[in-house]
Amino acid sequence: MYVHDWMYGNGFFMPWVIVFPILLVFVFLMLKRSSGSCSNQHPINKVDEALEIARKRFAKGEIDEETFEKIKQKLS
Repeated sequence: MYVHDWMYGNGFFMPWVIVFPILLVFVFLMLKRSSGSCSNQHPINKVDEALEIARKRFAKGEIDEETFEKIKQKLS
């Protein structure tokens, strides 16, 4: 019996030294991919959303017509 048998578990531990980190990286990448799906919106959708916000602000009176037209021109 060797002194280091408890570390390797008679061959059981060694494959997990390689497999476990690979599994951790895989799970991390899958979680990162699923959480970042909202940030992958098409640029046209972002422009439409910004224009809608400008319309709402104009309707509330937060911005004047000149500012609204400038925003609309920049987004077009």
